[in-house]
Amino acid sequence: MLRVIHSFDIKNGVEEIPFIEWLDGRLDEITKRFGCLERKTWVFIDGIHGDYESGKQEKRPRYLNEAFWPSQKNADQFREWLMSDEAKSFRQKWFTSVANHTVLRYVEVPLNGPVTDD
Repeated sequence: MLRVIHSFDIKNGVEEIPFIEWLDGRLDEITKRFGCLERKTWVFIDGIHGDYESGKQEKRPRYLNEAFWPSQKNADQFREWLMSDEAKSFRQKWFTSVANHTVLRYVEVPLNGPVTDD
């Protein structure tokens, strides 16, 4: 299983709630076509940089958009669609409305073998 997280802030001037509702609705609809198992959007509360004793609070992106994929192939197919001409208007609205965007991709750690990306 592959877990993909988009972390981001919403740009000034973009209406937060309507934008998140639009993004969630569209991603729910589109990612299912590519086999996404589950999606959620989380609001970041707080965190520290460092350990619990001496760590410092650090500003992080407010939103975490999480998707679980059965395989990297499924996630890659969604990414190919996202970069296609068909997805251009969706992509433009999404990425012109957010700032501090990062994509993180995770796989489960196998207990009996090396960690790889496949």
